[in-house]
Amino acid sequence: MLARDLTLDRIMDISEKSSNTFKNLNLTLSSTSAWGVLRRDLINALGVQRAKRFLVRYGYECGKHEAIILKDLIDWEDDTEWLIAGTQVHNLTGRVFSYPDHFKVDMSKGVFNVSGNWLNSYEASQHLDHFSEHYEPICYFLTGYASGYTSTCFGKMIIFKEIRCKGKGDDSCGYVGKTVEEWGEEISEELFYYDDLNMSDELDQMYQRVEQQKERFETGYSLSQKLNQAMLQGEGFDKFAKIVGDTLNCYVHIEDKNLKEIFYYSGNQKESFDKENTSDIRFHMTVKNVQKNNMNSFSHQSVVHNRVFNLLSVPIRINNQIFGYITVNLENNAFNKDLLERIATVASLYIQNERVAIETEQRITGELLEELLHNKEADLAEIENRFSLLGYNLKTPHYILDIDFTNLENNNKTIISEEYFDIRNKITNVISQKKSSDPYMLMSLKSNSSQVIIPKNEVIKGGFDTVRNFGERILKQLETPGRSLFIGISNEVRDLSDFYKNQQEVKKAIEISKMKFSSSRVVEANEMGYLSLFLNAREPEELKNFSKKKLQPILDYDKKKDSELLKTLYHYSQKEFNLHKTARELALSISGMRYRIYKIQHLSSTDLSLSNDRFEMQIALSILLVYEEIKL
Repeated sequence: MLARDLTLDRIMDISEKSSNTFKNLNLTLSSTSAWGVLRRDLINALGVQRAKRFLVRYGYECGKHEAIILKDLIDWEDDTEWLIAGTQVHNLTGRVFSYPDHFKVDMSKGVFNVSGNWLNSYEASQHLDHFSEHYEPICYFLTGYASGYTSTCFGKMIIFKEIRCKGKGDDSCGYVGKTVEEWGEEISEELFYYDDLNMSDELDQMYQRVEQQKERFETGYSLSQKLNQAMLQGEGFDKFAKIVGDTLNCYVHIEDKNLKEIFYYSGNQKESFDKENTSDIRFHMTVKNVQKNNMNSFSHQSVVHNRVFNLLSVPIRINNQIFGYITVNLENNAFNKDLLERIATVASLYIQNERVAIETEQRITGELLEELLHNKEADLAEIENRFSLLGYNLKTPHYILDIDFTNLENNNKTIISEEYFDIRNKITNVISQKKSSDPYMLMSLKSNSSQVIIPKNEVIKGGFDTVRNFGERILKQLETPGRSLFIGISNEVRDLSDFYKNQQEVKKAIEISKMKFSSSRVVEANEMGYLSLFLNAREPEELKNFSKKKLQPILDYDKKKDSELLKTLYHYSQKEFNLHKTARELALSISGMRYRIYKIQHLSSTDLSLSNDRFEMQIALSILLVYEEIKL
């Protein structure tokens, strides 16, 4: 008999008796909807992957038994017709309409390679009645049935794999069937679903997994509770690391975004190692070590004194920006990854809270600091009272540090940005302060500059002999390639009324330093020398009028002729009025230099060979530079 001639009446006896038979095999009829409910309940109870294994095995056994019955029941023209009859049974029973588009089979040579389409799959239809589209094909019974039927006919293991499925959003279902040998490694994962299934063992395993999940949930919940409580109490990263280490029984290493260690916690595990070994573990737990073989990897194995450590690291992110890293010695599995991600989320909230607190402090203290340093008519008593409420004592001796960023491109009046936090943290790190709830430093970041007020005793406690040494250490901390820094330091300020005057002196000292030097440096206000006497002794407008009277003809000539006589005069004065040195400095010929000096003397009605005229020109230049009336 040919497979295409197979009909239901050839394989089924239907009568009014208590049962219908598939010839000599009892069978029952049930609706696809009822079968779909059973399938739904299996998935809900066991999960998709375990239900898949159950359904594949069930389909495999159905296909196997029906192949055996059809072999004995019907006299087939050849074994190939017996093989093809499986698709006809699919069609007759309403499971699916199956037709191949590629059929390469030679049973005598053991060749089996087919592919085709399944139309109107009842299994896909029932899945979509109860679930949304899945990420992979879901006709588990059909693939199992096809594998069982053909394997029985062929006498060797054949595996069908669904490559398209309406259950995952494709237009139709499609399959490929090959021998295990032809599939090779590609089918290795699917073979798991064909292993013998012991439902009792499966339920035991599921119970164990539920218990494990329960334990993990309790661990995660307890850890989250403790971390959130610590965050609400304002605890630092030391407490944060201790909670994580004690709860998970692991080492914890926390680094900032520049891979600088914030805190390391070894917990109870340190007792099993001596100090040298613990130090080695500490080194291995750095993100730099974890990522040494792969910059995108956050897991690594390290061997420390014949002991293998599985290291897992996760970045701390805020608004898609990395602010640090947490590394622990835990296995690289889904649970630990998820747990560490949660820990990193709490850490990011902690950092965010700290930033909000600092930003709030910055806004409040910044406004007060602005009044104190830049408003000559400020209400000093009110400022002192408000700072006192914030826990800051302005009655002790202080220094003003003015940090000028000549290459910082930001024109905002007040900046609360990464620059602020970077500067604040680095200045804080310079001073080895004792833990105290009292603020010890006031800071305001404005356009291209930052003003810092710090008590004299904090500088001394930091181990610095002079405030200049303190400033130079800060310069070293803040200086980076491409950024020029000038740090101005005031004289010691002992009275609130002196803050404004000292800030002005510091600002002028920086301006003069910037005119003289191009590289970063520290300058003290007392370096202004006689200029400070002039600036404080007379009204600024009178000083500016005096200077402009001396230099205005030169300024007008430079503007009209686009020349550089004023620049020449400045360098001539800086080179002790030496013609040859100045010519070399400006890359001019001696004759060209002589002409410029002649023109300067002619326009200003001065004789630069006379010491008095030289002094007046130097004073005029310095005053206009200080008041930013000219730029060179």
